[in-house]
Parts: sequence; C-alpha cells; structure tokens
Amino acid sequence: MAKWNINILDFNGGLAPGAFRETYPSYGNKNMAGAMQNCDLTNPNSITQGAGLATLTDGTQATAVTTLIKGILKRATSSNVSFGVGGNKLYKFSATAVSVASPFNVSGGGYVIDKATVTGELGEDVAEYNGVLYFSYNHSGSAGDIGTYDLNTTFDVDWGSTVPTGAAALTSAPHQLCAAGNDTLYIANGRYVAEWNGTTFVAQSLDLPASSIISSIAWSGNRLWIAANKPNLTGANNNTSSIYSWDGNATSWDDEIIVGGLVSALYVKNGNIFVWYSDISSTGGYKLGYINGTSITDLANFTGALPDYYQVSEYQDYLIWNSNGLIFAWGSGGKDLTTKLFQIADGGFSTVGGISCPFGTPIIASNETTSYKLAKFSGYDTACNWKSLLFDITNDGTMPMIEGIGISIEPMAVSASCAVTLKDNKGTSLFTDTISYTLLNTDTYLYRPMKVGTKNFRVELDWTNGNATNPVKIKNIKLKGTS
Repeated sequence: MAKWNINILDFNGGLAPGAFRETYPSYGNKNMAGAMQNCDLTNPNSITQGAGLATLTDGTQATAVTTLIKGILKRATSSNVSFGVGGNKLYKFSATAVSVASPFNVSGGGYVIDKATVTGELGEDVAEYNGVLYFSYNHSGSAGDIGTYDLNTTFDVDWGSTVPTGAAALTSAPHQLCAAGNDTLYIANGRYVAEWNGTTFVAQSLDLPASSIISSIAWSGNRLWIAANKPNLTGANNNTSSIYSWDGNATSWDDEIIVGGLVSALYVKNGNIFVWYSDISSTGGYKLGYINGTSITDLANFTGALPDYYQVSEYQDYLIWNSNGLIFAWGSGGKDLTTKLFQIADGGFSTVGGISCPFGTPIIASNETTSYKLAKFSGYDTACNWKSLLFDITNDGTMPMIEGIGISIEPMAVSASCAVTLKDNKGTSLFTDTISYTLLNTDTYLYRPMKVGTKNFRVELDWTNGNATNPVKIKNIKLKGTS
C-alpha cells in the first residue's frame, strides 16, 4: 500500500475559494479553510481564537450608550479622544471609557441632538475639519442636517441649514462625511455631493443621474470618489451602480465605473480605493475589490451581507468589515506574506453599527432590542472553530487508513483548551482528542497514533471549551497513513 502525508504547515491560506458553496469543500491549498468562525490569522506563525470584546466603561445602556452608534471617527481628534454618532446622540469616548462628563452627560451619557421643530433625529457620520467636529443626521420631514461642535463647549445642531453662506437642509439619505486633501469637507447628500470649504456651503455641488443615491465617498489621488446606486433598491434586486471620480472643480464627474450590483462602501488604504459590492447573479455574491484604472479588480468573495460605509476599518494591516454581525478580515499583514480572507471576530450584539480603529484597536458598536454597547477587541473569544478542506485519500480501490496525527503548538497556560476532530464527508467523527494545558502542560507537541479506515476526512478545531485569557495557538498539523 502507498504511504501518504498531508501536512498543514501553516494557516496562511485563509478561507478557500468558493468555500461557502459546499458543506465539505475540497478545492484549494492544504493550508486553507473550508469554514471558520472567529479565528485570528494575523500572526503568520499560528492560528488561534479570534478577539473577544470588552465593553468600554459606561459603554452600555445602563449608563451612557442608549442608541446604536453608526459613524465613528477613523482618527482621534486629540490624545485618547474620539467621537461617534447614532440615534439622536453624539458620543465622546477614549480607548477605555465613554464620557459621562458635561456636556456629554444628558440622560446618563451623550449629547442630545435636538433640532427645533423636527423629530426623529438619527445620526449618520462624524468628521473633524479645521478643528471643528461636524456630525450629520436625518430627521422627520424626509430631510437631514449637519451639526457642529467646537471640541470645547459649543454645539450648533442645525448649523448646516442656518449658519453658513449657502445654508441648506440635506435630503434624507446616507450622509457620509469626508474631510478631503483639498481642504474641503464633502457630504453625501442623496444624488448630490454637498461641500463646505470653510467659507461657503453648497448643498448640490455635484449632481448625479436622477434616482441615484450616494452610498459612500472617499478622497484619494487628488479627487473625490463617489459610489452611487441606481435605483437604490434593497433585497434581491438587480441594481445598476456606478463609482464616479471628480476633481472637485468641474461641473460634472471625470470618469465612471459601472458596477453590476449594489456598491455599499469605499475605503482608502495606502492610496488604494477598496470597494465592497454585490453580484446578484452569484450565491453569496458579496465582493471586496479595488479600483484599478477604470475598472474594479476583485480580491475576495464573502458571505453574509455588505457593510455600510461606517462598517469598514483596518486592524494589524488588514482591512476589516462587518458582514451580517461577523467581522471579516482581508490582507497579508506584511509585504512578504500572502493575502488571505478570514473571519476574525464576532461583532457583538445581533445588529452591528459602526466599526473604527481610532486608538489602534477596533471599536465596535452594536445593539439588540433595548441593549446597546460600545466595545473593543480584547482577550479571546471561545465561540471559535476552524475546519480544513476535505482530503480524499483513496487509491485504486484499497481501504485507506489514517495512521497518525501530530500537532505543534505554542506553550499554553492554565485552562487553555482546543478540541481536535477528524470527520468524513458524511459527518461521522473518526477521531477526537483535546489539546489542553491539563493534558500537555507546557509541552508543545501532541502526537496520536491510530488505525482509522476512511475514504476522506477533514480536520476540525474547536475552542468552545477554551479560555478567554489563555489561548491555544496551533502552528501546524501533520497527518500520515496508507492507501
């Protein structure tokens, strides 16, 4: 009988191509996953549990956070100070706590956005521009507005519609704010781009085709990039979407990239403009790509849902985003490493709001019914698992055998634990064991001989009974047998 070896020498493959199409996918490299939940692959040397979430002090409805926060600043306004907006409140917070000090202490926390004669204020986004904090929101009457805060004591909640030269209300739409490199603040405003240059406010500085709704804006290469959906339909509808580029001066846009699905978010990293969009013709057809000249180059497919503009950020040199309550990551983490897609963490409560990284660690807002929180990556999750591709070990009709498995790990600490299972494509468990501190103490290698007959198998790792402080970090897995 022929001998075989299957060596998973690292986990840097991330999710396998098309992994979401099969229960037991087999296409890809040996270091790729057929499925995973909350696994951290940011360290190329090992796989471990994804990040846990630690709620900021005063970061729940019990004290300060009583609305779902959407827009969160991408960069701090000053040392250990940032802001977020959601519902009818503007929030101030540090890396560890939400402010409950005046003037952010109304109804327990936050500054209440209360525009006279309207109701239903719903915060959209925040941006710092020339030393002033601007925040956008929608309200009753199918309209919106922009408020200001001088980062000291003075607020003006209806600034956009009453104060500047050219003052005007906004339409009711997503209102992402973009403080651009040409010293202009741009605002998504339905089918229009609004702008404020420090002197004049123009609510309709650039107009897009009728029935378009701008979903996201970004500044790169000395021009504004504008993603718009036409018509702006939710659900399983075939939308025509476009990404426009505009120099900020011309009466019309410069170039247009037509996209065959919804475009939800743009994000600039190192000058590259990344795009999240859908392909209605494909199951699980949510895509990450980047603008390459006058087209989009695809980078990864993922399942769940598209992120909104306030649900994308970066962490450890990876792009991260929300997809239906789960945080995905894409990148390499270093110029000499391969890129990969993986699902790194849970977003918290069932509805995820804004995601940002103003202090170097992701901060995520979420809510479920009447519960709200603002939390950051901290420690380790235990609702984590990783499943390899399905390996076919048949050979000319013989009965293949798995004869041994060896697993290399990093030294563990008290309560660390991870279950290891080999399972065939019928869901039958062929072998089960546990890597744990109780079993191995600080030893870094586990080997188990066996005689298991099977035609195929995959490796499953499960940290459900693991520890939120002391993780199990697995470096490689080697299997051998005959066929």
